[in-house]
Amino acid sequence: MDLVDNLIEEDAERQRLLSKPTCFLVVGRPGVGKSTLAKNIAETWGCVLIDDTEVLDSHIRNKTEDGIKLLDILNAGASIPEDVVLRLILDMLNSTKVEHYGYVLSCLPFMSEEGVSVDEQMEMIRKLKLKPDFIINIKCADKDLVKRLSSQKQHPMTGFLYNQDQWKLDNEFHVTGFIDEEIVEEEDKEDSQDEDEEEEEQPPQRCTIDQLVWIPERQSRNTSLRINTYKDNILRPLEDYMMDHNPIYLFEVDGSDTPEELLLFVLSRLGSMAIQRVSVPVVLHQNEELPEDIETEDLLRFMSSSRMLVPGFRWRRSRWGRSCPVALKEGMLVPGKPEFSVGFRDKMYILSSQEAYDKFVTNPRRYLLPPMPSPPCRVCIIGTKASGRPDLSKLMAARHNVSVLELEKLAEPLVAELEKEWLVKVKEDSTQAAMEKIRTKQQNEQSSDGTPAVEVTEDHPEVVALVQTALEEAKKQDAAKEVYAQALMKVVRENETSNVGADVGNGWVLDNFPRNASQLEALHRAGIHPDFLFCLMHTEVNQNHSGTPPTENTEDQPELKAEKDQFTREWEGLQLSLSISHSVLQTASRSPKELLDEIVQLMEKPFQYLPREFSAVDLDEEAEDIEAIANLEIGNDEDDSSKDTAEEEEEEEEQEEGEDSESRGDATSKRSFGDTFIFCPVVLNKQNALVPCTDEISSKYREKVYYFSSVDAREVFMLSPEQFVGHTELLKPPALRIFVLGCRGSGKTTQGEWLAKQLGLFHIQFREHLQTLLMPKMKHRVIPADESTEEHLKGLKSAIEEARGEEPPEVTEEDAGLTDEEIGIKAYLADDLPLSSHVLDTVINPYWNTEPYMSTGFILEDFPHNTEEVQHMMQHQLYPDAVVTLMAGVEDIQARLLPKFWQRWRDHCDRRENLLDVLREIHSKAREENITKRRAELMEEKAASSTATAKFSCRAEDEDEEDSANIEDEIEAILEEEYPIERYDEFMDEDEVEEATTERLSTEIEERYVADSNNMAIVLEVLSELKIPRISINASRKTPVVRRQLLLKVEPLQANRESLFQKCQPISYNLAQLLLLYSYKFHSAFGCTDPVKRYSEGDLIQPVLWPLDTAFPVLFNQYIYFFGSKKNQQTFMLNPLKYLRQSKPSPMLPLKMAIVGPPKSGKTSVATMFAQRYGLDLLSIGGVMRRILEEQEHSDLSVQMKKHLNQGLVVPDELAIQCLEKVLMSLVCSTQGYVLDGFPMTMKQAELMQDNSIIPMMVVEMELDTLEVLKRGLAIKMEENKPHLMHDSADILHIRNTCYKQEAELMRQHFQQQYENWIQIDGLKSKWYIWECLIKEISISMKYIHTYLSKTRSGQAGCINRLCVTPREFQRQIGEFGHYCPVCLALQNHLVDCSETASLMYAAEYNRRYFKMCSTQHLESFLASPDQFVSPLCPRPLPEADLLPKKLTEAEVKSRFPQQIEMKGFCPVTYLDGKERYEALVHGSMEFAVEYRERLYTCETKQKQYKFLSAPEVYWDLKLPSKVPPLCEPIPLTSLPTLGYLEQGVAVAVIKAMTAVGCLKPKFPFFSMERSALHYVAFYLKAFNHSSTEHIRQMYKKKLASFEENCALIPYLSSLMRADYKLPSELPVDFDFKMKKFLALRDSPKAKSANLASGPMRSVLDNEL
Repeated sequence: MDLVDNLIEEDAERQRLLSKPTCFLVVGRPGVGKSTLAKNIAETWGCVLIDDTEVLDSHIRNKTEDGIKLLDILNAGASIPEDVVLRLILDMLNSTKVEHYGYVLSCLPFMSEEGVSVDEQMEMIRKLKLKPDFIINIKCADKDLVKRLSSQKQHPMTGFLYNQDQWKLDNEFHVTGFIDEEIVEEEDKEDSQDEDEEEEEQPPQRCTIDQLVWIPERQSRNTSLRINTYKDNILRPLEDYMMDHNPIYLFEVDGSDTPEELLLFVLSRLGSMAIQRVSVPVVLHQNEELPEDIETEDLLRFMSSSRMLVPGFRWRRSRWGRSCPVALKEGMLVPGKPEFSVGFRDKMYILSSQEAYDKFVTNPRRYLLPPMPSPPCRVCIIGTKASGRPDLSKLMAARHNVSVLELEKLAEPLVAELEKEWLVKVKEDSTQAAMEKIRTKQQNEQSSDGTPAVEVTEDHPEVVALVQTALEEAKKQDAAKEVYAQALMKVVRENETSNVGADVGNGWVLDNFPRNASQLEALHRAGIHPDFLFCLMHTEVNQNHSGTPPTENTEDQPELKAEKDQFTREWEGLQLSLSISHSVLQTASRSPKELLDEIVQLMEKPFQYLPREFSAVDLDEEAEDIEAIANLEIGNDEDDSSKDTAEEEEEEEEQEEGEDSESRGDATSKRSFGDTFIFCPVVLNKQNALVPCTDEISSKYREKVYYFSSVDAREVFMLSPEQFVGHTELLKPPALRIFVLGCRGSGKTTQGEWLAKQLGLFHIQFREHLQTLLMPKMKHRVIPADESTEEHLKGLKSAIEEARGEEPPEVTEEDAGLTDEEIGIKAYLADDLPLSSHVLDTVINPYWNTEPYMSTGFILEDFPHNTEEVQHMMQHQLYPDAVVTLMAGVEDIQARLLPKFWQRWRDHCDRRENLLDVLREIHSKAREENITKRRAELMEEKAASSTATAKFSCRAEDEDEEDSANIEDEIEAILEEEYPIERYDEFMDEDEVEEATTERLSTEIEERYVADSNNMAIVLEVLSELKIPRISINASRKTPVVRRQLLLKVEPLQANRESLFQKCQPISYNLAQLLLLYSYKFHSAFGCTDPVKRYSEGDLIQPVLWPLDTAFPVLFNQYIYFFGSKKNQQTFMLNPLKYLRQSKPSPMLPLKMAIVGPPKSGKTSVATMFAQRYGLDLLSIGGVMRRILEEQEHSDLSVQMKKHLNQGLVVPDELAIQCLEKVLMSLVCSTQGYVLDGFPMTMKQAELMQDNSIIPMMVVEMELDTLEVLKRGLAIKMEENKPHLMHDSADILHIRNTCYKQEAELMRQHFQQQYENWIQIDGLKSKWYIWECLIKEISISMKYIHTYLSKTRSGQAGCINRLCVTPREFQRQIGEFGHYCPVCLALQNHLVDCSETASLMYAAEYNRRYFKMCSTQHLESFLASPDQFVSPLCPRPLPEADLLPKKLTEAEVKSRFPQQIEMKGFCPVTYLDGKERYEALVHGSMEFAVEYRERLYTCETKQKQYKFLSAPEVYWDLKLPSKVPPLCEPIPLTSLPTLGYLEQGVAVAVIKAMTAVGCLKPKFPFFSMERSALHYVAFYLKAFNHSSTEHIRQMYKKKLASFEENCALIPYLSSLMRADYKLPSELPVDFDFKMKKFLALRDSPKAKSANLASGPMRSVLDNEL
């Protein structure tokens, strides 16, 4: 959705310049004060006063041509014709000044119709070029107006009028007047203007009062006659015109108020509607002499602080710079003069002369509207033909729609002609001079020697010689140059004259002129001053592809070379004489289009905003502005202290929560930042990264401050700032980027993944990403060194390999095939060694400049890890938006990681045992093999030894066996010695108990935590120096709490992302008023409503924040927004764009509603709630009358009321309504609305309100039954500490309730039938339920009204539902289709009569006519494209009245006797829909009769009647078959026997009555059961007798209900009186009431007659029936 306010400054400024000025029309009875109010509005608002007297006086005072004629007419004693006055008024209305300032018109229409009729005058007003926006209708009672006018006196000399309260003064007041006069005379002469104003405010002096005279025209009789003439001739056309006007912009004011009160009322209404005042140019120069040669920069800086209207807000520079806007609009580039400097809105303009100043002040819009500032095309283009000069000149002329002038060729014949004429004149003058000289010479010679004189003629040789010499000398003189200059001037003037009135721009292009200094001098002599001169230098170069530099082409033709050399020499001489802007353009290898673009860029450069460095002077000015704003806001402290305590507590809480955002200094918070806030625009544009910066490196562009990351970036920005700022839309920040840092075990991965999922971001684990890069080659993860246990098992693995006889590989299998970068990544993951810059470029940079990360954003975990990575960030400007640090204590880390470490240690022990088992098995196998082999060897050795011994000795067998055993023991000993059992102590860890292991692992975790914390502290310190925001989260808490903290602190970064570059400034009410008053800033589209509240509450009605002194303003961009609370203000400042993406709010209508209901129904409470919530005026009829008596005690209305009150009488309803009408014109009622509490109370009051056009948009009835009314009355009666006595007895409440019920039914029908604005609410519901229901209903009504107004004002169709359109008004303006649906007729050719539905839910207005549709779909179709359903585009018109079908009642059909029903009474619809079969012949009912073409038809059902009425042409002319079903003759009821008669006549009714009495079993107090049952049956039969009238049935239904209520008294009272005695306070509230009612029934006549009666049932029935 588009923004509701245009935040693009240039577009918004253009829209404001094109906007229509505010125009007023003041109407009212003669003498009511229209001229006075119009004059006050014109002076205060700044618009042009258009009053007949003022218009005539201005013409006479200014001595215009018309003024002289007017003066002649007046001197002749005649009156000025009305047509002349009307012409002067219309001329003023169409003047240039009115186009900017608007007008306030108070003299039309004229009362007399001598020249133009009233209707013609009203038509003139309707056709005005600038139509009135606001109509101010001053209303005053005729008697009060006559009294006021007849008491006025006039001063005969000045013509001033004085009211009675001005001239009827006592002596003391006279003395005071003289004293004031003396004081005024002693005041300073310099404040003469203020003195005049004060003198006007002084009461008239005694001498003035003595000179006052009565005016015959103001006598009562004459005044009444004028008022009656106004009412007869003007009032009705004015009312019709005001009826067509938007009611929002129609002000009705009370003419009995003073002029000051009327002005305050109008200004307050305009302020509440956020109407912008007229922007008036302000003179800036204040008698300070400035040097003429002052630099432009110094002049603009000086003027920016001259006559600042708003403290702290300097005048901003415009695109015109020092150039005069008026001269530039007229096609001249003229620098302005300091003495004619003006400020308009918030910018300054330097004008060149008094005439330009007068033109600009009259209407500045015409000089500032686009395409201005556009440089005039007064250009000289010189160069050789080879440079493309002729083509470029033509392109330049075509672009600016001007002519190309070859002055040398055009001026050559003129020069020859002028030179010839000039030489002829020189010859004549020199001939006469030569002849005189020779004659004088001859006379001297004759007198001296007597030589005779010779006749001297033109042919005299000496004369001829002198003339020839004079001609030769004349050609060498400057006069020849003057002739040349005159020729040039004549050519240019002829060109400009020929273009006057044609569609040709103002300017020219001089082709190849001036080429030298003499031609330039001729231009200056001719008064021709080009603004720009462009020299085209053409140098041909040879293009080659060998890599050698291009060389100049020296093979040019001799003519071209000579031309080039000559041009170069002339250009060098011309440069020395140039005083205008000039540039040299190289044309080689460039197209004419490229040259044209460069020329245009150079021409427009002086009218572009230029950046400049943010200097110390700017800082000083900024400090001064902040101090000025602070001084202005000091006066608001007392106002702030008067706010509610709750709001103050909210402010303190908001301030505590927003300490981070308010940590900037005052200078920074008040500073006007550029489109990228505190971020570098160059880095954002080129690298899509956000780099926060400070004002150490900054510049100022378009009066906004930009920060830069480096000096180089600032230089790039200052070369071409346009490419780094937003032109057609706001700059958008890149997606959210967050770093997550923390010690191992702090939960980075878990919380990061969850947060990324919540925010819709990518979650990136930096180390895991590196692991994935190595996984394809390594096939396993790289384990950090401090977590790896491989070192402990390395020796064991080597021992196994050695035991197996394997050699370890020289290069490990893991490193085989890895590149250097991958080896570096492995070292980073394993040993925490820094990564190379190339790896970081490959891994990190894509997250900032590739998709999908660029558009989605990411959360990067565990980066940066060291200072080298931070340096890489800085070098490549890869900055995050925030760094989230998860902080946890070492105990928490140990608790989280210890189970993991224990598991790892167990895994390590298990692996070690497995490896030891493998080693043991290998060693065991090797030992067994060695032992077996060695045993065999030893056995052989022992066997050989034993054999040798046996040869030499004989031993017994026992000894041999003993020796064998010894040998085996010896062998075993040898084997044990040679092959001992392996011990693995070196591979075995010392046995640890569980406590020792836990302590050791905890120590390792702590050491690693300390290392991680120290490393992270270093990284965070470097990041803090980079101004990157840091978000600290306590990760020691439970996971839900940590996540809630994360979301609370990080989610606003995402939610408010779109407004990252936007900055709001809270300001005081006084500052906001000054900014709006002087048009420095403007009202937003929300006006005086709260944008945040409107966003949160949607379609609900919004209260107008008026008066604004209690609101909280915010300055955002060029607009000021107002909020109802500090909380809403701060919410808006967090993300202003979010709240600007709403539909444009409509101007708020004042809320008008009335709340009625029985006493104690809560209507006052509900009315009070509305009044407090929406600032409405809470009105009761008594309070209204008291207000009139207090505020207008001398009015005729007050006199009449006092007359009745003094006699002890009640004020009549007529006077009460007049009081209400006057009060409703008050400021609060007109601005915000009113709520009537308990009014109207009678039908007469409702009718009087209708007669006086007092129509609430909603009348709410609080429904409450009688019992609840009495309960509430009794509860209030029991209350203590009442402020005053109240009429709170039950009898009074019952009487009031009864009277209300009687009138409420009539009022309900009246409002529902006339306006459809009656809403019933159950008063038993809670106040919140009632509040929600009413808010919903009012919001719906307001939405309908606003939609209707917006659509009808734009020429579209609008629904009139809930617009309180009366049936009479609807019938008066009904369209061509009457009550028939035009959509059905156009689309389906059906006649659908909507007259049966009184509701206007499906009605619409188009072209001031009403149309009624049959359904919501058809209403939407009509509203979407009404033209296709009405004339002249509708496909089918409505048939004539005699061709329209019509419903008939049974009585109307009988009244047509003896006319017979067509088709013998058969239903035509059933017959045709049944395909004209015999079975489809069904008799119709008289209840569904129809007349069409003067024929009568009856239909079977209501649906078939509807089908006939929709398409009568289809069913009206059917033919019956020859054979039809016989007619069914009815049997008379009286012909039946007695039992049959009773069965068919009364059986059903009697059965129902008996069933009802059997279910209820009534027992009436003091009646027998039999009598009670008989009474109930009698009432029941009467209440449900269909033969009786509705009134009779309703009457007996009420009696039946009362009978049932009385029957319920016995069980009620008996249930409460069975137990022991109860105190009255313990009994129910209604016990006394029901007991009294029960006892009263005992004394009733019916009870007495029941006790005496002993007759049978028949007598009772006869009595009751």
